[in-house]
Amino acid sequence: MSENAAQVGPLEATLLIGFLLGVAVVAVYAIRVGVPPMPSNRAARQAMLRLLPERIEGPIYDLGSAWGGLAFDLARQYPENPVIGIELSPIPYAVSRLRALLLRRPNLTFRRADFLKTDLSDAGALTCYLMIWAMRKLEPKLCAELKPGAVVVSHAFAFVEWAHEDQVIVPEAGSAWIYRYLMPTSS
Repeated sequence: MSENAAQVGPLEATLLIGFLLGVAVVAVYAIRVGVPPMPSNRAARQAMLRLLPERIEGPIYDLGSAWGGLAFDLARQYPENPVIGIELSPIPYAVSRLRALLLRRPNLTFRRADFLKTDLSDAGALTCYLMIWAMRKLEPKLCAELKPGAVVVSHAFAFVEWAHEDQVIVPEAGSAWIYRYLMPTSS
């Protein structure tokens, strides 16, 4: 070994192993749930916020909240509403919780849970940035649980059976589509 070769000390080796284990956990959960913890582009988050009504009755859920970016924006925009980020993957969930401790948003909580097994019947609104298969599983759940008038805003992926009420294209986010749905009121 040459004199100039870098040596890895115990601290560096521990950090590298910890980092690699963290990446492996994130990858395993991405495969398990079929949705990687992908952060929304800032422009896409702003478009999602614009599609939400000025006033919302009830909690706001961010399904698959990942690293918490949109949930923090929601908590800022709706300080009177409880905002609940739901994330199953442990690493993004832990990062979100740590950020919540540091940034102290009293109306924001994160839950480590499977949103498909979470009661969402009290939601006034919810947001999501999921993959197609997750949207297909979520659609009948929301039809069964959400109250009339609840708003759903989705980044990039549409519900197959629902007609969207509004949509925007966000060029700054790779021409991402953002969809707004309104749960129908009983006739």
